[in-house]
Amino acid sequence: MQQSSKFDRKKHLQLLAIGKQQLGWDDEFYRGIWLPLRGARPDADRRYSAATLDDGQLRAALEEMRRQGFKPAAKSAGSRKLADDAQSKKIRALWLQLHKTGKVRDPSEAALARWIAGQFKTSSGIEALQWISREQASRIIEQLKKWLDR
Repeated sequence: MQQSSKFDRKKHLQLLAIGKQQLGWDDEFYRGIWLPLRGARPDADRRYSAATLDDGQLRAALEEMRRQGFKPAAKSAGSRKLADDAQSKKIRALWLQLHKTGKVRDPSEAALARWIAGQFKTSSGIEALQWISREQASRIIEQLKKWLDR
C-alpha cells in the first residue's frame, strides 16, 4: 500500500529558505540563533544548516515560520500561452532589450505584466499581454522605446 502524502524534504528546505528571505532574516540570525533553537546541528564547516534537521523538525520549523508571518505563495495554476501577435512580440523584445542594458532587473513575463498594469492603473489589473487592447499595446511600445533611449 502506497502512502498518499509523502514527505517532500527538498520542498520543505526550499520553503525554509524562502521564508528566511520573506521574513527578512539575515544569515547570522538564521544560522546562528534560529536554526540551533530548532534542533539543527553544525555541518562540516561548523555552520548550522537546515539540512541537518530531521523531517519532524523541518515540519515544526516551517510551522514556526508561518506563525511568525511567512506566507508561502500558492502554486501556479499552470502556464498561460504567451500572446503571439506582432505587437506583443515587439513589447517582449523591447522588455528583453531593457533587461540586457541593465534598465530592467527581472526579464520575466510576470514582471512585464506588472509593469504594464502599473502604466494603466486599472482596477481589474493586467496579468498578461493578451489582455491589452491594440491602442494600449501601441502606447506601451512607445513608452518602452523612450525608456530604452534614456
